[in-house]
Amino acid sequence: MFYPSFKYCPFCGEHIPQQNIVKFCSFCGGKLLFIDNKSQKIQSDENIIFQDKLRLEHMIKIHDEHPEINIDGYNKVNLDKFIQSEYYSIILKDVSNKQRLIQKLEKVLLRGSFAIQLAVDNIPSIIIYKTKGYDIPFLNKIFIEEHASVSIVPGDFNTKPDVEEVFNGFDRFSIKTQKIIKSLPINLWLGDIICGIFPNNYKENNEGIVVITDKNIYFIPNEIYINTNRWFVRSYSLLSKVIIQDNCLLLIDKGMNVTSIAFADQQKLADAYQCINHIVQRCK
Repeated sequence: MFYPSFKYCPFCGEHIPQQNIVKFCSFCGGKLLFIDNKSQKIQSDENIIFQDKLRLEHMIKIHDEHPEINIDGYNKVNLDKFIQSEYYSIILKDVSNKQRLIQKLEKVLLRGSFAIQLAVDNIPSIIIYKTKGYDIPFLNKIFIEEHASVSIVPGDFNTKPDVEEVFNGFDRFSIKTQKIIKSLPINLWLGDIICGIFPNNYKENNEGIVVITDKNIYFIPNEIYINTNRWFVRSYSLLSKVIIQDNCLLLIDKGMNVTSIAFADQQKLADAYQCINHIVQRCK
C-alpha cells in the first residue's frame, strides 16, 4: 500500500523511499506512524515545509563552514618527503585495471612476472618491500597513472599487526562494527593510521562504515552481495578535492570522477569532513 503522508521524515527531513512501506527512517531511525487520512496529509505537508526550511538553513551553514578541501598541495608535500628515509614499502589496496598495472611493474621491478602477478591478484598486499626512497616518486607515478590506491610506509613496520593494534579503542566499537572490520584482511590497514570511523553511511544504496586514515578514505559495506566489492578505498594521492553537497561527502579524483558517500547524520558528515581537512592541513 502507498502512503502519501510521509514523503520526508518528520524528524530529520530526509527523503523517504516511496517504493516500499517504511516503518522507520533509514537516516535517523525515527518511527513513522502512518495514518492514511486528509488531516494527517495536511499536517505532514506543513511539516515538510518546516523541515525543508530547517534542512536548507543547516546545509547553508555547513557549506559556509566547509567549502572544499583541495588535496593537491598535500600530495606535493608528501612526495617531497620521500628522500627523508632510507627505504620505503608500498602496500597495494586497490587498482582499477590489474593487468595493466602488472605490465607496467614488470618493466621496472627486478622480481619475476609470476611474483608481481601474485602480489596484484592478492590485494591487499605488500607490492614493494623496502625500496630506496629516491625510487618512490617514480613508482608512485605508476600507481597514480593506473588509479591504484596505496599506502607508502617509511622504514620498518609491523607486517602482521593485530586488529586491536591498528584500531585504537577497538573494544569500544559496536559488536557489528567489530565483526565487519575483523572480516577484512589485516593487510588492508597496513601503513595507515586510523583517524576516524563513521558507521551507518551509504554508498550506492549499500549501508556501511567509512574509515578515514592518514593516507586513504575507505567505505566498508555491512553486507556483501554478488556485485558488491568487499571494500572501496581511495588514496589521497588520487584525489583532487573533497566537498560536502547535501548530505553527501563527495570524493573528486583528478579525472573529475566523483564518488558519493551519503551520511545519515549531518553532524557525523561535518566531523568526517573536518577529519580529512585536518589530515590535509597538517601536511602543508
